[in-house]
Formats: sequence, structure tokens, C-alpha cells
Amino acid sequence: MRMSIIRTKLIFGLLLMSLSLTGYTQTINRVIIDKSANGKGLVNYLKEVENKYGLDFIYDTSQLEPLSINGITEEKYLLDYIDNSVFNLSAIKLNDNMAVIVDKKTSYEFGKKRDNYIVLKPSGKSKSILKGNVWDGTTDEKLIGVQVVIQSKQLGALTDEKGNYELSVPESLFRLDIRYVGYETVSYIVGFSKLSNRTDISVGMRPSLSQLETVVVTASKAEDNVKNNLTGVENLSISTIKELPTFMGEVDPLKGLITLPGVSTVGEVSSGINVRGGDTGQNLIIQDGAIIYNPTHLFGFFSAFNPDMISNVTLYKGGGDASYGGRVSSVMEVNLKNGNATLHTFSGGIGMVSSRISAEGPIVRDRVSYNFGGRVSYTNWLLKATNNIDLVDNSAKFYDLTGKIFYEINKNNSVALTGYNSNDEFKLDNDSTFSWSTTNLSLKWDHVFKSGMASTMTISNSNYGSNVDNENLLSGFKYSNGIKNLMTKYVVTNEFNEKFNTAAGIEANYNLSDPGKLVPNEESVNVDAVDINNQKSLEAAVFISTDFEINDKLSFTAGIRQSNFFRLGEDKIYKFDYDNLDGRYPSIVDSTVYKSNEVITSYRGLEPRVSLRYLLNDLTSIKASYYRGYQYLHLVSNTTASAPLDYWISSGPYIEPEIGDQVSLGYFKNMYNNTYEISVEGFYKNVKNTIDYIEGANTTLNKSLESGMIQGNGIAYGVEVMVKKNTGNLNGWLSYTYARSLRKFDSPLEIRTINNGEYYASLNDQPHSLSFVINYNFNQQVTLSSNFTYSTGRPITIPISKFSYDAYLSVLNYSKRNEYRIPDYHRLDVSLTIKDRIKSNKRFYGEWVFSVYNLYGRKNAFSIYFDSYGNAHKVAILGTFFPSLSYNFKF
Repeated sequence: MRMSIIRTKLIFGLLLMSLSLTGYTQTINRVIIDKSANGKGLVNYLKEVENKYGLDFIYDTSQLEPLSINGITEEKYLLDYIDNSVFNLSAIKLNDNMAVIVDKKTSYEFGKKRDNYIVLKPSGKSKSILKGNVWDGTTDEKLIGVQVVIQSKQLGALTDEKGNYELSVPESLFRLDIRYVGYETVSYIVGFSKLSNRTDISVGMRPSLSQLETVVVTASKAEDNVKNNLTGVENLSISTIKELPTFMGEVDPLKGLITLPGVSTVGEVSSGINVRGGDTGQNLIIQDGAIIYNPTHLFGFFSAFNPDMISNVTLYKGGGDASYGGRVSSVMEVNLKNGNATLHTFSGGIGMVSSRISAEGPIVRDRVSYNFGGRVSYTNWLLKATNNIDLVDNSAKFYDLTGKIFYEINKNNSVALTGYNSNDEFKLDNDSTFSWSTTNLSLKWDHVFKSGMASTMTISNSNYGSNVDNENLLSGFKYSNGIKNLMTKYVVTNEFNEKFNTAAGIEANYNLSDPGKLVPNEESVNVDAVDINNQKSLEAAVFISTDFEINDKLSFTAGIRQSNFFRLGEDKIYKFDYDNLDGRYPSIVDSTVYKSNEVITSYRGLEPRVSLRYLLNDLTSIKASYYRGYQYLHLVSNTTASAPLDYWISSGPYIEPEIGDQVSLGYFKNMYNNTYEISVEGFYKNVKNTIDYIEGANTTLNKSLESGMIQGNGIAYGVEVMVKKNTGNLNGWLSYTYARSLRKFDSPLEIRTINNGEYYASLNDQPHSLSFVINYNFNQQVTLSSNFTYSTGRPITIPISKFSYDAYLSVLNYSKRNEYRIPDYHRLDVSLTIKDRIKSNKRFYGEWVFSVYNLYGRKNAFSIYFDSYGNAHKVAILGTFFPSLSYNFKF
């Protein structure tokens, strides 16, 4: 009996102890508030309740701290009081022990569904590491470059190749947005509590109606244009490019870049772009580490890049950081996406003049993937449908094939193998066939040494060649030229902390240039064989750069690159006598033969780069930069626009490397939660040893080519303005550039002097350029887009008078070089895109795109030429409007 009483008292005592320890086991929705709380601060009262009952309220302290409790006359539940008080707050119960308190606006947006509110376990410090993984919720494919953004804190991160992200965040209440082009944005309200055991936020994202546009050129934080250290960087997503009106339904990344400030082209038929007044040959274009020498198809009408294969693209108008070299104008880097590692998918498009198809999927699930794509044209029906007898017998076609295999060996090592082949062919009057092709192969190895330290090794082989095949019975021939490049590059990066990181590496390029070869056909009697010696060169460089954040306002990127160039034999170098002319060219008086791999000449250059950024506030910055670059290879082109048959030559005894110096200063501002971007950037560029040609120079199969080339000084300067609206049903941008591109060639020899040694406008000089892009989304399925383009007419040399002399009825007297201009260029394009509805059980998605290129049929002059009597004739390549219909799909 006594033991029974003792046992009962013990149980009763333990019960009383447990009740006292748990605050009477009160759940958070049953907590009562009464009139005794009147006059207390809301934050202090919540802390009392937390301590008394072992509960946790998650809230923004700065939002609640000014508030005091008043007006309570009777008992009521605390959560109900907060919901119905004058505080304009809402309380959402997460479980029996936790509730989150937010403002009414947030609660209206997120509702009271618990899944929209995430509470993490704190680190015990002022900041925690927010981490997680992001994947495609329908295919389980890891998503690369997803934006994880805390807008209110101006913080963000991108997911890596495994879909992982890490972000240092304050232990407070904030909104987290997870964004990716082509997927529905995922948003949460995130807080911290010692009662939570959750340590990460991982998400499977659902495709949205823009699934056909999942290719992203650069995934960056919303304020990256303000906070990035570098100036002159342009990013344009493929999803945005796909909304631009197209020519004959073919999506074109290059034409998208031309709508941005500082980027232009001299005409619709041009093999490349001009950046800040530079030549097309002064741009370095890289696709997965391999050089692309001709980035277009069909004389510039279409881009050489398959848009369905692209992962990201970045254009550095200022030349890029120290890891880039070899060009003085810009760097355009194109990276192809890895294949889907979990699911086989297909995508493509069918247009009026071309079609494309791509396939991707796993070879070994989650380890090895493939991504293959191809495009082919069928433009001959257009030529044959015309009434122009000169075009009926012509033909034009192209194709390109792109493939990539990605292998994740382990968590620290991965390799990627990329191949690319393209071919163009244009047949003229059943007589001559012009063709050009690119064949590239690259291998990339990524290795992680430890946290924050990694390396990348790239080995690539790039081959470009062009040919002319003339089948005339009496004067038929085969002409060819080309260039081959073998490159290896090794870069080690080390991220010491959030404020300091470095990159260092080495690079070597072996180049073999073929300036031209002419082989007569067997039956030809009027053609002599000509073979210009190949030019062999080696370019090597070492570089190091660093990013350093001095304080919250000031940061900089600085680097230096030491480049070395060697022109190698086997070759024959001629010696010229400029006092004795052979026609327009100096006489050849001697020659020197160099053995294989013997050094003919060498150059070296120190290339410093520095960029500073100063934050005026979180959404406004000022940036300044200086860049120097050496260019040892030169594109030889003596036509109005760069053409596929242009070729490359090396620096040597008579042609020195071009040296480019560029300074820039810019103002960057975002407004209204990064809805609007405004930037104004000025630049000044000086290029020593820039190249032009003497009057009447012959650049084809000329053994004395160097004697017909002259080097002088080039300058370019200007101001670039960009106003952009990023979000909303109505979005787009306005870009305007005022810029000049001038050259000066002054020599004691009159034949090597142009325009009396004065500065004159280069062919790329277009003082005014404007693009106005507008997209309007009627709903999730229908989008209307337009693009208006205007530019000053390019320079031209014209006859200004004529006279008769003996048997010559008309002798033309020409103006100074590039003294006049062709008419200004302007064009309006529009497109309408209609997309399928997204359904949860639907795997096939498609969209129709109707475009009209040159809506009002402007006959823009591509060139103006003059006959022997001085009469002017205008050539308009696209002198009418071009409607097109295309269909894109993905499944």
C-alpha cells in the first residue's frame, strides 16, 4: 500500500514537472492575449510568449519593432489578434510550435498555405549558408544557371553544372525567388528558427509556356549589370532573341546582338559584326573553346550558330579579361549546353528556307549525356521562283552539324567533347561554285582541387577554308584559301573568399594560314597555276588576373597578359625596292628562304587590363576600365563587306601586329526592383598599325601582297545609351550609339599615303545607330514583337568630275577616300508568336511564328557603283518586304 502511494506521488510529480517545462504544452494557435498586454511593444510581448511556452514567431524585427499593443478589452487568441489588428499584419501557423508574421500584401500573394513558407535551422551566427539543388520537375534533369535571388537584400547566386547553389544570407525574414528562363518562377518566404531542423531549399521546377526558349545566353543576377566589375559586357538571352522578328523564320543570335549599343554591321550581306568601330577581323569568336572564323551562312543572311544548342553567350566589347587575347576589338564566347542526363528529348523548327533538329539525352544516366543538332537550307526554290533571269540558274544552300558529349567522371572531374561542321555553297550561272566550310573539334576537362580552387584545360582544333570552282572549258580553275588553328589553354581559378579571387593560366596557338592557291583545270589554256606560300606561326601567352572587393562600394578587376609571337618557316620572304615601282607595287629585288620552323620574325607584348566599379547605392554604379591587346593575325579583305573568300595572314617582317588601347567610363542604374535598366557608356579606342590598302591594290594571289598593304593609326570613340524594361507584358529596349571610326595613313612615300595623311572615315564609320525593340504579351500564348533599326549610311568614294582625253571618252576623277556616304539605312520588322498551352500530361509543345522582315519595303542601299561614264547605280540586296512562317517544337 505504501509503495503504491509513493508510486502515485512520483507519477504526479513527474507530470507537474513536465507541465512546467513545456509551458503547459500550449500550441501556438491556442495562445491567449488579454488586456494586461496593452502598452507593451509587440516584439517584446512575442518574446515573452516564446519564452513561456517554448514557441517561435518568425518575423522581420525592423517591421514589428515600432508597433505597440493597444485596445484589448477581452481575451482572444494571439494569432487572431494579429490578423485583425490595425497593424496590417497576417499570422500564418506553420505547425504547433511555429508561426510566421508577414504584412498583408505578402499574405495576399503567398496565401496561408504552409508550403509557401520555409523555416531553416540557424547557424548561431548573424549569417547562414543557404544551399540547395534545382532540377527539372518533369525530367529530373539538373538545371544549370538558375537564378536564386533575394531581391530585398540584393543577394543572388547561380546553380552550377550539378544544379547546386550556395548563398550567404542574413538570419532574418526575406523573400526568395528561384528563376529560370522557360520555367515557372518559384518563390518562398524564408525565415530561421531554432525549432527547425531544415538546412536546405531544393526545388523541382515546372516548365512554363516558354519551354521552347529554355536556352539561356547568360544567367545572371538581376542587378549584375550594376555590380559586375567589367565594362562593355553585353548579354542577351536566346529566349529574348527568339522573340525578335526573324528573316525567313531563322533565329539569329548575331542579329540579336546588333540591336545592342556599340554593335553594328555594314550591310545585310556581311560575314560578321563590327564592335565599337572595329573590323570584323578584330573580333575573337569562340564556340566551346574552338575559334569560329566565319560566324555566318549565305554571305551573312543567317548565323552559323544553332540556337537550340546554345547554353550561354557573352560579348566583351572592351576585349575581356586577361585570359583572352589575339584580337583588339572584342571577344564573343559561345558555350554549348550539355545534354539532358536523365531523359531523351527532341526539339527543332521548320521554316520556309531552312529547318533544324536536335536531340539530347543520357548515354549513361546521370553520368554521360549527348546533345546533337543539325540545320539544312532549301533556298533554291526562292531563286527559281523569281522573274529575274540572272537568278534562275543560281543556287544557294548550307548545312551545319553540332555535337557534344559530356561525361561526369566524379564529383571533382568532368570532360566534354564538342564537334562542329558547317558548309555553304553558292553556284553562279552554272559557271562558278563558291563554297566555304568550318570543321572544329574541342576537348574540355574541368577539375576541382578543393573548395574554391578549380582548373580548366581546353584543347581545340579549328579549320576554315573557302573555294571557288570554275567549270569554264577554256579558263576553268580551282581556287582555295584557309586557316588552321591548334590551341591549348590551361586556367586555374582560386576563390579565397567572397571578396577575393584569382585566375592564372597559359595559352598556346599554332596557326597555319593559306593565303591562296590557284590550280587550272586540265582543259584550261588561259590560266596559270599560282601558289602563295603558307604562313606558319606560334603564339604563346601567360596571364594572371584578380577580382578584389575593397569595401562595400569599391571593387576592381585587374590582370596582365604577356604574349609572344613567332613567324616560322618554311617560307620565302621578298625584299622590296620602293624607289622603283612595278606598276603600283615596288620592285622585288631579292628574297630570303627560311627553313621549316626557322624563326622569320618575332614580336612580344605586355597587355594590362583593369576595371573599377564604384557603387553609389545598391542599384547605381560608375565603372571605368582600360584594356590593351595585341593582334598578330590579320584578315585580308578589300571588299565593301567582309566576305567568305577573305583570308588571314600572319604578322611578319613587313606587317607588324596591331596594338589596341581602349578606355571606357560608364554609368549604370536599375530602377523599380530592377524592372528598368539605364546605362550610358563612353569609350575611346586607339589602334596602332591598323591595316588598309594602297589605291588599286590586288589582294588575291599576290606574292607582293605585303607591299600593297599599309599600316597606320585608327581611332574610334563614342557614347552608348541603353534603356531597357525587363519585365511586364510590355517589355523591350531602346539602344542608341553615337560613334566615329577614323583612320590615318601618312608616309614619306606618296603611294603609301591616303587622303594627304589626314584622318578619314573607315568603312565601319556609322555616326548614328539606333534600335528600338518592343515585345507585347497579350497572354501566355500570344506575343507580338517589333524591331526598328536605323543607322547612318556607310562611307563611300565617288567620282566627282570627269573629262575626255584623246580616245578616252570619259575619264573619272574620284573624291578623297570615303569622303561621301550612301543613303541612311532603316528597317522595321514585326513578328507574331502563338504558343501551345502547357498541360501537366502533355509532352509535345509547339509554337507558330509569323514574321515580316522589312515591313514597309525600304530599298536600303547595300552599295552604289559607277559605270565608266560616271553614272551611279544603287544595289539593294533586300529591296522589298519578306514575310515568313515557321513552326518550332519540343518533345
